[in-house]
Amino acid sequence: MKKIFVLIVILSAVSFLAYKIYTEAFSPAQSTGMSRVPSQAVEVEPVRTATLFHNAELTGSLIPESEFIVAPNISGRLEKLYVDIGDKVKRGDLIAQLDSEEFIQQVQGAKAELEVAQANLGESASEVIVSERELSRALRLVESNSLSQSELDQIQAHYDVRKARHEVAQAQVRQKEAALEAARVRLAYTRIVARWDGGHDTRVVGRRFTNEGTMLQTNEPIISIVNTRNLIAVVNVIERDFPFIRIGQTATVSTDAYPDVAYEGKIIRFAPVLEETSRQGRVEVLIANPDGLFAPGMFARVRLEFSRRDNVVSAPRVALARRNGLQGVFLADVENMQANFVPVTVGLIDGNLAEITEPEIRGYVVTLGHHLLEDGMKIVIPELRGPEEQR
Repeated sequence: MKKIFVLIVILSAVSFLAYKIYTEAFSPAQSTGMSRVPSQAVEVEPVRTATLFHNAELTGSLIPESEFIVAPNISGRLEKLYVDIGDKVKRGDLIAQLDSEEFIQQVQGAKAELEVAQANLGESASEVIVSERELSRALRLVESNSLSQSELDQIQAHYDVRKARHEVAQAQVRQKEAALEAARVRLAYTRIVARWDGGHDTRVVGRRFTNEGTMLQTNEPIISIVNTRNLIAVVNVIERDFPFIRIGQTATVSTDAYPDVAYEGKIIRFAPVLEETSRQGRVEVLIANPDGLFAPGMFARVRLEFSRRDNVVSAPRVALARRNGLQGVFLADVENMQANFVPVTVGLIDGNLAEITEPEIRGYVVTLGHHLLEDGMKIVIPELRGPEEQR
């Protein structure tokens, strides 16, 4: 009896379950073609009024405002180097000394040759004076018929030769004077001095390329001298932002070495063309470096502000979605717990916010879960966020 009772209970339970499945499968809602769609859990944020900026965050490198290489004008052995990396250099300071013995001998030789030329000039001058006297006497004798014309012609020719020799002697003196000056210039080149035009009188040694005792060739680098009071941040701007670049625009420059320090600078020049490979253009921003914190070669972060829009309707950028080829947002109807897709026109994008120019929207937009939504779909908001303060 007990086994029969248990069997009856089991059969009753199975029959009830089968009936329930049947009624749900063939309910009126199902028979009319309506399906039960579960609500989609989403997160929302409020539409807000904010001030948006059209900015560009660019990266590049710092270079000195001016840098030049100190190199010899003549070849020779580097006898002494008076400065090293990091040393301050004033305008006119002696940087290096080349071996000057050979050039001293050249100056002395040029002096001796000049003295010889000057002596020859003095001798030729005396000969010209004597020839002039002879010619004057001959002319008087010819007038008194005491000297023949042929004899006068010989005296005249002798005078012309002496005068020509004197002119040659004069030219030789000038030549030897020039050779002496050239020898003195070459001797002066053995003393390598820091020279530059404009700017501050003090700069710093950036790099050293050689050592004492090295045999240097003409124009072979010795050191570089840089001006670090002002630096230039070199960055590349993309094609989209290139039309907004202007000379004199303000920029803010910071570095990874000093993330809490930022200097304000201005755009001093930019390339008029873009590189074909990258579609980017070179922009140079001049900044003052009064404390000497920034150094050439540092990684630079440059922020450019092109425009500013106050009190514009904006939504989180993550709320933007596309449906049927249209860009829009899902507005959350928090009373009916329903998401409605609204096509929008997006204006300025600043960081995480996007300007909504058309249409005018308000309320809440779906920021998480909208990839699973369709227009008019039911939603569940686990935690409705309160309005945030306007930026």
